[in-house]
Amino acid sequence: MGSVAALRFMAWLHRSGGRRASSLLVRPIARYFYWRYPASTASTLDYLRTLRRWSGGAVPAHEPEQRDGHRHVLSFTINTYDRLVAWGGGFRSFHFDHRGSEHLFHYAGNGRGGIILGAHLGSFDMPRILAAQYGVPLNILMFTERAEMITSFFERIDPASMMRVLRLDPSSAQTGLAIKARVERGEFVAILADRIPPGSSEQIEIVDFLGRPARFALSPFLLACTLGCPLLTSMCVRTGDGRYEAVVELLTDGERVPRRDRRPRARALLERYVATLEEYCRRWPYQWFNFYDYWEPGGGGQLSGAGGQESGARGGGDSPEANRSF
Repeated sequence: MGSVAALRFMAWLHRSGGRRASSLLVRPIARYFYWRYPASTASTLDYLRTLRRWSGGAVPAHEPEQRDGHRHVLSFTINTYDRLVAWGGGFRSFHFDHRGSEHLFHYAGNGRGGIILGAHLGSFDMPRILAAQYGVPLNILMFTERAEMITSFFERIDPASMMRVLRLDPSSAQTGLAIKARVERGEFVAILADRIPPGSSEQIEIVDFLGRPARFALSPFLLACTLGCPLLTSMCVRTGDGRYEAVVELLTDGERVPRRDRRPRARALLERYVATLEEYCRRWPYQWFNFYDYWEPGGGGQLSGAGGQESGARGGGDSPEANRSF
């Protein structure tokens, strides 16, 4: 996560030298990571080739090659740089467009909590922005043992923030109980639903994603069916230099589903989430950031030309993104 001082420094550098000067560091950093982690190089090309096959050759418009893989890693590096600047106090230097946030305001105004599903696509900082600007109580689920420290970190940067961090313990039922408690008291819980934590005991579903079978956790969808709470998606993509667009969409307004019907209902909601993610990958192909062997073995395999290196453990591996908090 880095220190508060480091983030403040990034914001100062951004203010003093301007975006163009301070961002000169971004390209060499991206090149370093691209060549330092060959498994990530293989995985990004595999993803882009999978996307091209799924889209019928439309996206990308040409057969992906090394320069496309580098562009993908560069996009991730720019995103990370922007997050550092924003968290360091330089938020006003960015322009955000957002659509669908009225759903959050409606539920928050009525004291009704819910679950927000994001992805490792673009930036997931939009919920934090909404929470800070509009007083929406928000909890971010993270796979980290330092949840209390990170919450304190956010409060030091922004004392008015209503964002809290929940620790995701993949081997414990306490996570589900913590989510339930917060939703029932009218708060929102944000989850990145396109990745399964290492060592997780999650209920898993195999769903076709970009035409190849992939593993997704069913738990967030089952929990929404059990609680009868609203379930929303939140995606935020970079649309230009210092410009972002965030879209909140409603998957279900929430209704308690009988036990016998929960799994098929949850599966249907999961498929809608995956379809939403596919559409964003089609529109913004270089902003989905999972740099490891994502798809099921034997389910289409690594596509020809992707390099063939082993990518390490599923859900992480030796990649520039493996240690991201969420």
